[in-house]
Amino acid sequence: MNRTTKILASALATGVLATVTACGGGDGSTGGSSEEVTVLYRPGSLADSAVDGVQKAFPDAKIKLVKTADVDTKLGAALRTGKDLPSIVTADPIRYAPVGNKFTDVSKTGFTAGVAADYLPWKVELGKTDSGAQLGVPIDVGPLAYYYNAEAFEAAGLPTDPGTVGKLVSTWDGYKSLAQKAKAKGKFACDDPAQLFYYETWSKAFGFYKKDGDKLVPDIDNAIGKTAFDRAMDFQSSGLCLNVPSSSNDWNSALNRGTLIGFLQPPWVGSGSLQTAVKAQSGKWRVATATPDGYASADGSMLMVPKTSTDPELATKVAIWLTNATNQANGYVKNGLFPSALGAYTAPEFTAPQPFYGGQPAASVLADISKKAPQIVKGPDTDSINAIFQQAIRDAASNGADASKAYNSAVDKATQQFGK
Repeated sequence: MNRTTKILASALATGVLATVTACGGGDGSTGGSSEEVTVLYRPGSLADSAVDGVQKAFPDAKIKLVKTADVDTKLGAALRTGKDLPSIVTADPIRYAPVGNKFTDVSKTGFTAGVAADYLPWKVELGKTDSGAQLGVPIDVGPLAYYYNAEAFEAAGLPTDPGTVGKLVSTWDGYKSLAQKAKAKGKFACDDPAQLFYYETWSKAFGFYKKDGDKLVPDIDNAIGKTAFDRAMDFQSSGLCLNVPSSSNDWNSALNRGTLIGFLQPPWVGSGSLQTAVKAQSGKWRVATATPDGYASADGSMLMVPKTSTDPELATKVAIWLTNATNQANGYVKNGLFPSALGAYTAPEFTAPQPFYGGQPAASVLADISKKAPQIVKGPDTDSINAIFQQAIRDAASNGADASKAYNSAVDKATQQFGK
């Protein structure tokens, strides 16, 4: 799932949920007859093979697929009114935890412990409520890896072997040394310093929340976040990053000019946007396994089943099929969606050498990261809080604010909006 889309969705959902919680909503039906299953999903959130094959897989049901970029707004309105709710929807169970009673505990309708064992354990856990209800069936995850142009690295006097590069990038001092050498040659080995902040917090399983007894409470001014902020600001103030958002037009141009030669990103950038932007550079790029200070992964999306679904057992069965190992393996190859289904990691199309990465089996590299990544402690406003800190880092590039001032300003803003 695209990071920008996710952050925007979070902001929309926050406002929508406040309204849903206040209004309560009704128990109106939708999803049609007991044999009809409506799937509301974002573009790019499900594998093409899943979308194209689901009706054939369930010939006795009527599968209605509704693709929209505005899932959270539509879902929020439906929850508020109790009308036009889908049978299945792509969403984030953590974000919808405040209205979790409006969704089916799929562990009771087919997503059993045996089925759950087929997915990454930490991803499954992110779909659970504090009471233990399983509200989500896993789709994708976003293992963080270092993508780099091996030919450009060699020309800049940098190492080209993935193992060697990974070892360098596995510490902040090593990554800074690499970025400094690239800068000396007029190149950039970092795209967006604001992303470095997020990735450092991920590697420490920190999502601006902490456990307080049986409750999850905001934890905004935290030493982990402060260290991550200072490190990102160090890269930014030292001019070691290009200071452009990933997948933007400026980012694409820098890649094609050969100015941007390496970056730390999840697969929807490294396996999606990158390959689209620089098709002529196929065979030159590589993937290194290490992330500074530890492995990390974005959490991706899940499929949720509203309680108004007329046949929750069938809806759950469809959700499991849409996210099975075969569809997830195809989803990575065709759509850049990195699997959470463990069986996908051994599929032939998944483990095959990838020409774009010079024959490197890049997917297997990313699978190793996914297995080792920690489970992030997240709350409903994690993405929105993070966005405030990221924006503070980006603003500092233009207004010249020092790290301490920029951090304190972000803490004040985030606390005012989400600290209670």
